[in-house]
Amino acid sequence: MQKIHGALLLAVAMGAAASCAVPQTEALGVSSGEPTAPSVVTPPHIPPDAFVTLKSPGDAHADLCQPDDLHPNFPDDADAITRAFCQDLKPGGVVPTPHGLADLQALLGLEFADRTGQNGAGGNPAFAILGHSSALTARNVSSIVPTAFVFTPPPADGSPPVGFAALAFDPGEQFVEVAVEDPTVSSVNFYLVLFDQACTDDPAGCTTTDLLTPRLVTGWSNVRVYEDTTTLNDTVLDCHECHDPHTTGNNILRMQEIVPPYTHFFDRTTEGGRSLLADFHAAHGAHEDYGPIPAALVDLSDPSKLAALVSQMGFADQPNAFDSKAIESDVMQSSPLQPATNVPCGSSFTWQALYERAIAGEFIATPYHDVKVTDPGKLTSMASAYQAWMSGAALEVPDIRDVLLDEGLRDMGFAPKLGLDGRGLLVQMCQQCHNANLDQTLSRQRFRVDDLDQMSRAEKDLAITRLTMTADTRLVMPPPLFRTITPAERELMVQELQQ
Repeated sequence: MQKIHGALLLAVAMGAAASCAVPQTEALGVSSGEPTAPSVVTPPHIPPDAFVTLKSPGDAHADLCQPDDLHPNFPDDADAITRAFCQDLKPGGVVPTPHGLADLQALLGLEFADRTGQNGAGGNPAFAILGHSSALTARNVSSIVPTAFVFTPPPADGSPPVGFAALAFDPGEQFVEVAVEDPTVSSVNFYLVLFDQACTDDPAGCTTTDLLTPRLVTGWSNVRVYEDTTTLNDTVLDCHECHDPHTTGNNILRMQEIVPPYTHFFDRTTEGGRSLLADFHAAHGAHEDYGPIPAALVDLSDPSKLAALVSQMGFADQPNAFDSKAIESDVMQSSPLQPATNVPCGSSFTWQALYERAIAGEFIATPYHDVKVTDPGKLTSMASAYQAWMSGAALEVPDIRDVLLDEGLRDMGFAPKLGLDGRGLLVQMCQQCHNANLDQTLSRQRFRVDDLDQMSRAEKDLAITRLTMTADTRLVMPPPLFRTITPAERELMVQELQQ
């Protein structure tokens, strides 16, 4: 059976809604006296029962390593993940047991040969660092805890990188996202690689220091690989709504900011990129490796290489693409201290047009209009706390991911637009994952926001139950990993479903 997997990884940069520190409505000439920050912000997290529906590691391995008639030399002619983890199908072969991120990089051909060398040359993989994301952990990504992408360098002649591999790393979670191309059937396959640490079995569990420092990248055990065509689809970690939103079977790599100046990427050649790098170094200094990237190379982050990879794989035409140049120009005119100073926030007519289409349910949210998504006070405090841990002055690290600008959450798409009625809230907060275009065999598709008027009373009542659950279960709607809504907004959604 041919392996064509959807979802992941090179989804980059999210945002959408209206009004922040200088209310967007006022910036567009409309008076608004409403507060811009949500009255209650639910912390983003993955519930402890998020993975209970996944198969056992042994059964997941059996899924991964099921031979098919398209690969005569399986697993050696399959993608890099399958080739590496299915060697036990061969006489004398064994399953690898990576003990850390560096081991996984080596299995994928993404290790750094020269840790003081170049980006994508001299035996090194290419890489880019992103300070604002629409991927699985978007609400936890910022300049202090960015997403690191490491990938096969795109060929200089503009041809597709045959058999490419790409890895996305976010501190804070015990998984890594991987995208690889199967060179035999020319399909892009996506995987979630989960792992345990010593703290996983500790009665007290893993601390933020275990998960948000370099401790996260070593000491791995129980590494297991899940294909996203399996039960992973029906969890909060399914990304088909972004990478194959019409269930075509032709999955796309997402990079909404695919044209310069790549607003939310670290890049020493742009003003915004340098500003993000400065915020990162204020916390991490200049000598700490960041996930898969050696410390000496961090400043060489190059989003143009990621854009080349995505384009050369045939995905240059991005849905709801972010016009970085026009939006940054608008923002600078509205708020001249940008990008270094992001309060008050900026505004952009170009961005607003994209945003309106996103809240109408046409696309995933567009990236935030400003370069920075962070609250200056929170950022300074967390940078100081992390520096204290690095110096040995503090034994633990607080949750340094808690730096987002509350007044910008609506514009980032993490909270809904002000003033929406119950149906509008359901569309913006839920329809991306619950619509008639996605895989209708998944249990969650019994609730379809775009088919609300035809929905049964029983299904609406179940949705109401899910809306009123506590945030510590995988069943709560909307998942706090992606969205935060106020009690008043939740009640409007319930009232709509009661009709």
